[in-house]
Amino acid sequence: MVRGVREFQEDFRDDRRRDEERSDSRREDQRRDEMMRAMEESDRQRREDERKMNALRTIVNDDDIEITLEERKLINDPSIKMMENGEVVKRRASKSKESPFAKQFSGLKSWSYDKLPKVKKKVKSKARKELNKLQSKAFEEANKILRTKSGKLRKGVSQSDVAKKAQKILKRLRK
Repeated sequence: MVRGVREFQEDFRDDRRRDEERSDSRREDQRRDEMMRAMEESDRQRREDERKMNALRTIVNDDDIEITLEERKLINDPSIKMMENGEVVKRRASKSKESPFAKQFSGLKSWSYDKLPKVKKKVKSKARKELNKLQSKAFEEANKILRTKSGKLRKGVSQSDVAKKAQKILKRLRK
């Protein structure tokens, strides 16, 4: 009988050791994951540096490329970007009333440079303008219904509910 108790106690000790071994293996897995992330990040940085170096090498080594003073200003201005179609665009100056989130997505505005082609302005159709006005009215009504006087959403209501309500109102307004 004593022998059976000893075997049980030894088994119990083994269970504690297994828990310790599991926590050690978790730590090792975390360390391994961190090392992999660090390696991937350094690899990504290396590829980015190579890409920049190749672009600079192309410009420096190609005798046909001559950069004027105005073009240098464009290259060194972080607010100016060139699209794939060759259009040069500049970020709009952010308005002071905008939130930091809105400033991040303030959009890009066309920037004229005499050597670059002009980009045609997109024209909205009459139907699209009318639909936009109706959608605006629908969202105003939905917000009026589902928000409090202070502008907060009512309890249990999400922004998704506001959009769904606006779609129903829009359907009614279009009839």
